[in-house]
Amino acid sequence: IGMTVSYNDISLPKPYNSAKLILAGPTLDITFTDKLFFTTFVQYNNQIDNLNMNIRFQWRFAPVSDLFIVYTGNSFTEHFGNKNRGLVVKLSYWFN
Repeated sequence: IGMTVSYNDISLPKPYNSAKLILAGPTLDITFTDKLFFTTFVQYNNQIDNLNMNIRFQWRFAPVSDLFIVYTGNSFTEHFGNKNRGLVVKLSYWFN
């Protein structure tokens, strides 16, 4: 379990705008076995009012050979309406 927070206070001369930017997100990594992994993180960005979620399931079925199933979702922070969502399946296999 982890947490990352980034805060930037940007002050620019006129006529440019100043900004206070926050990027925050918890992470969770679980290792079920030496071949089965689960990773997830949620990230909030106040600059674009975005909430991002990424969930990854990984199965290492042979040395240097993995199956990944990844879900990614972006939503607005005000009403949690979806901006976009995606599901990706990736298979990598090492021929030896």
